[in-house]
Parts: sequence; C-alpha cells; structure tokens
Amino acid sequence: MKQKYFQPALLSLAAAVAPGIQAETVLLEEIIVTAQKREQSLRDVPAAVSAITAENVEDFLDAGENIRALAGRVPSLQIESSNGRQSPRFYVRGLGNYDFDVNATQPVSMIYDDVALENSVLKSIPLFDVAQVEVLKGPQGTLFGRSTTAGAIKIDSVKPSDELEGYAKLSYGSRDTISTETAISGGLTDTLAARLSIKYQERDAWIDNTANGSGDDFGGFDELAYRLQFLYKPSDDLTALVKVHGFNQDGDQPQVFYANAFTPGVEGLRSGFDVERAGHDAQGGYEMDQFGSSAKIEYQFNDVMLTSITSYDTVESFSLADVDGGIQGGPEAIGVLNAQAFFSSSSGDGLSDHYQFTQEFRLSGETDKFFYMAGLYYMDEEITVDSINYDNAGTLLDLTQQEQQTTSAAIFGQIEYFVTSQLAVTAGLRYTEDDKELEVIPGPGSTAPADTIDASDEYVSWELAANYDVTEDFTVYSRLATASRGPVTLGRFGFTSQADTEENTSFEIGTKMDLFDGRARWNATVYTFEVKDQQLTATGGVGNTNELLNADKTTGSGFETDLEAYVTDNFKLSFNLSYNKTEIEDSNLNVELCSATPLCTSLDPIVDTFAGFYGPVNLVSVDGNALPRAPEWMYNIILDYTIPLQSGEIYLQTDWNYRSESSIFLYESVEFVAEERWIGGAKVGYTSADGTLDVALVGRNITDEIVADGALDFLNLTAFTNEPRFVGVELSKRF
Repeated sequence: MKQKYFQPALLSLAAAVAPGIQAETVLLEEIIVTAQKREQSLRDVPAAVSAITAENVEDFLDAGENIRALAGRVPSLQIESSNGRQSPRFYVRGLGNYDFDVNATQPVSMIYDDVALENSVLKSIPLFDVAQVEVLKGPQGTLFGRSTTAGAIKIDSVKPSDELEGYAKLSYGSRDTISTETAISGGLTDTLAARLSIKYQERDAWIDNTANGSGDDFGGFDELAYRLQFLYKPSDDLTALVKVHGFNQDGDQPQVFYANAFTPGVEGLRSGFDVERAGHDAQGGYEMDQFGSSAKIEYQFNDVMLTSITSYDTVESFSLADVDGGIQGGPEAIGVLNAQAFFSSSSGDGLSDHYQFTQEFRLSGETDKFFYMAGLYYMDEEITVDSINYDNAGTLLDLTQQEQQTTSAAIFGQIEYFVTSQLAVTAGLRYTEDDKELEVIPGPGSTAPADTIDASDEYVSWELAANYDVTEDFTVYSRLATASRGPVTLGRFGFTSQADTEENTSFEIGTKMDLFDGRARWNATVYTFEVKDQQLTATGGVGNTNELLNADKTTGSGFETDLEAYVTDNFKLSFNLSYNKTEIEDSNLNVELCSATPLCTSLDPIVDTFAGFYGPVNLVSVDGNALPRAPEWMYNIILDYTIPLQSGEIYLQTDWNYRSESSIFLYESVEFVAEERWIGGAKVGYTSADGTLDVALVGRNITDEIVADGALDFLNLTAFTNEPRFVGVELSKRF
C-alpha cells in the first residue's frame, strides 16, 4: 500500500464533520459513471461529476414530484419551471436560461439514455426505473456538443436482464395523489432480453378558485409513461439495445399564478397569502403526447469498438393559462391579492408539430497507456409553435405560428494518455456547424408581420485535463475546457429576436478521496469561468413576450464539496455544499423594468424612460447584476439510520435542502426574488430481510414552507410558489 501522505489532515477534517465515524465493516460502494461515454470510476474522471443513485432518485420523487425535485441535491444544480410540470429549466453553477418559450435553448443539456433532448418540452419526460442520474458540471463541449456551455444532466434507465426480475410500487398521499410504477425484465431467448417499465400518476384538484365560489377547482393532473426495451446479444462482439418510449400528460393548470402575491416595496409573499386560494377568471389546462425510439448498436472488432446511436422523438403539447392570475376589475383591483386591474391576459403555447432525429457514430479503443474516441454527430429538429391569445370565455382572439428548423453536425474526438501509472492527461476537440431557420406565420386575428430569421455558425470546443493519483485513496485533477451554444432565435407572437453564439471558458481544480479505508468519501472543487457573448433573455417588461440578448461577458467563480460517510454501520451521512458567484459585465446592457400597475421597486439605475401602451416604460442597467435564478449558496444533507430486526430492518431517513435567494429577472427589484428556503423531507419504513418488501410513511416539505419560486412581471406583482406539505404511504414489492 502506498504511503498516505495527506491522510492525517484529511481524517481530522472528516472527523470534524462526522465525529462519530468508527472502524466499522460497512463500506461505500464505488461510484461508476459514464460522463466520458464509457464506464469509469468517478475517481478516474478529471472533471466535477456528481451521481444520484436510483434509491435517492426514488426518494426525492416521492409525493408525485418530477425532475424538479432533484434541484440542489448535488452541488450547483438548480431546476425550476414557469410551466409547472412541463419544460423544466436547468442551471449549473449559476448558468441557465429562464426563457419560458417552448423553443428556447438551454446551456444545460439533458441526455436521456445516450440521446440529447433538444426541446424543453421533451425534457418533461418523467424519471422512473432509473439506474442513475449524473450531473456533469462545467463546459461539456467535446463529447456532448452544442448547448452544453454550463453542463449536462445524464440519465440512464435500467436495462433489460436475462433473469426474470422486476418490481411494483404503489403510493397514496396528500391532495389524493396516487402514483404507481412497475417494471419487469427477463430473457425471451438465449440472445434476447426485454424490459417493460410503466409509471402512472394522478392528483385531484386542490386549489380553490375564488372566481367560481368555493370548491377545489384546479391543481390536478394525470400522467402515464412507458418504456419498452429489447437487448439483443447474439455474440460477445455484438450488442443491440432498441427502445420505444412514450408519455401522456393532462392537467387543469400548467402553473398556478397568484396576482399581486407581493406587496409593493416588500420582499416575500404578502400577508394573507394562501397557496390553496387563487383567482382565475379565464380557462386553463395543458396536455402533452410524446413518443420516441432509439437504437444503440455496439460492435467490437479486434481492439476497436464501433458504436452507433440513432434516435427519433416527436411531441405535441399545448398549455393554456390565466397568465395574469387574477379576477379582472377596475381601479379598486390595483394591488389586491388574486385580482387584476383593467384587463386580463389569457394565452397558450404549444407544439402542434415536432420531431427530433439524431445520429451518432463513434470509434473507441485502448491499450495499457492510451485511450481514444472519435465520432460524428448529427441532429435535425423541426417544430411548429402555436402562440394563442384568448378572451376569458376561451374564445380565440389571435394565433401566431413559428416554424423553426435546427440542424447541427459535428466531428469530435478525445484521447487519454497515461504518462505514468499515477498521471493521466486528457485532451478533446470538437468542430460543430449549427443552423437555425425561423419563420413567423401570422394566423387568424394576428397583427404580427410575417418574418424570417436565418442564423448559422461554426465553432470549435476543446478541453485539456489531468488526473493524478497522489495515493491510492487521494486524487487531484485540473481541467481547462470550452463549450459553445450556437445561435438562437425566437418569434413568440411575432416579436422576433436572435442572439449570437456564446462561448464559455472554464478552469477548475479539484480533489477526490476515499477516507477511513472506504467508509467515507470526500470531493471538493474550485472553479472560475468567463462566458463571452452570453445569451440572455429579457422577459416581460411591458408585454407577454421575450427578447434575446447578448451580454459582452459574464463571469463566475465558486466552490463545491460533498461528503458521504458511514458514521456507524447503521448511520450514513451525505452532505454537499456549493457557492456560486456570477456577474454580468456589460455597461450597455439595458432591459425594460416591470411596467404595469402596481410597479415593482427597482434596485437598478434607470437609464431612460419612454411612453408605453400601459404608461411610462423604464429602462434599467443590469451591468454588475448576478445572473437570474442563480442562488449563491445551496446545500443538502441526508441522514439515514437503520435498526436491524430478525425479519428485516426499520429505516429512518431525513433530508434537508437549502437555497439562498436570487433575482428572478435580469434586473434586480425588491419584490421579484426567488426567496431563500429550507425544504425538509422524512421517511420511515420497513424492509424485509430479503429486500423484496418495503412499506414506508413519506413526508415532503414537512415544515410546509411556502415561498415565491418565480414570477411574471408584465402585468402585476404575480408569483408562483413551491409545492406545499405532502404526507403519504408507499408499498413496493420486488421479485
């Protein structure tokens, strides 16, 4: 065994966090990730990567939650949506995109079973029967390509097995939430195995709409998702995995908006706010139908692996909401909770036509001192976006369509060279060509002019990294990397805009170490980045539209750390912490301040004022502001304790997640703040000795903390919130 030069100091630090750690027999399992498109120990990857186990994913998704429940569960990860259960938006190290358009691109890619899902609506696919979730932080431009300037969320589902096995799970809880999930896997022949996975969730209406008197009027949904996989292995050299999957979703409100949820000049939800009471005098609802398929073929000839991944996905969706979130009135409604003065806004957006096709080929091989990978990638996406305004009775007022085609082609490669048995150096390069064509098509009632935008660019991304094993338990790494997000276009309701390609250059150094002979694990990273021509979105202001912008640059820096340890055989501690500091640096970047009644209270300097449809419009400078939706501090702690019994074990678990406040929009104001929050969960259950039976009592947001999670700024001080307390029971059986 090599000498552990730094072990005494590390032991002291870890013991300070978890002073009860003892020389017990339970060890942490090695974390295997595919962050570099091959299976590796997490210690061998020269980058900041966090893995969320299948068990933890299941726990976080209790209460009928979706992927947003993973926010903050690993360092620097934030997830939110102004469309409720649709179109989640991801942020890593403060970088993300809070644009609510259904054709908006994000700097954090979602890669589901090796396929990058481009459109935000596609990313609504629920998590179920998941093997692992990996969060890749920092630019991922070499292997994963376009739209990964901030990072990537990589999700892998459980694959078919030859042996007959599976599970069934049923849960019921608050707001009449029902969730069922099942999977079965087994061999069909000596060379063919299959796995079928199904998930169904529903919730009853639980929010009283004061526009209709008393009673539960909305907040309900139902969702059905399925996945069927076939694994064909006729020889040791050839493997083919074919998958078909689909998702159907219906609900009565995509997002519940609360008019005048803020008091002018005061941060936080106003006194008297009740998450179970809203005032909507217009219709709402949402639906989505998604279908996709993919084929991954791997063939080993000599010392070279050929991999082909082909995918096709299509989705239709539509969301309609009472956007103003209040009951229409006159001057007396100004500033009144759940009321809207003078006029109403009811609008809907959706994809009436969509498809995405991707194809990737790659070759890889390795020797004792060398690994290489080279590949080709192509993506073609075509969408038709419907943007519709309605009156309160649900009659169509105007329809404007956008037709957009996005193509992306790339050639990429990566090499890893082992200079010594302790030092490995990695280099990667990718050349990408992107093209976007957008056409605005005015429909019935639309006053928008017909318009077209054609934006294209070609760019190179690269990375250099090194991984050094100081001892067999202690690794240090450094990484310098770039990634680009190609040109983007928007045309909602005919308001066209575009932004040029952005490029992120990031440098990070970190450590990964095992402590106490494998009973604890501690990782830490510090980083800095600079994004040139960052693509930003100015939302709202004086209308229900978005505008794309480029900032000269945005800078950021921070640190991340996580600790996992068995304090005793029966007590496990998991903790992570991140600090992310971002700043927009552009002295000429000005955006519209909220311009409806009542006005928000600006914290930014006003640089110009001009007349608008609803009154004076103020332009404010956002130079020096932090990025929106970028909390500086996030941390998460999970405590697991088990009590052994002769027939099995009782387990007790609690998890607590903290997020500091952040601005909701590019400008800073007193009111429009995503508030700091502590969200806690708890779970008490029993598992049989053979691990096949599990029954549990589950609690989510057990302190019932309700805060503003987001807002709309073009009408009044309208907000939406997080989910209230949930309590439920669940039963699962494995076979």
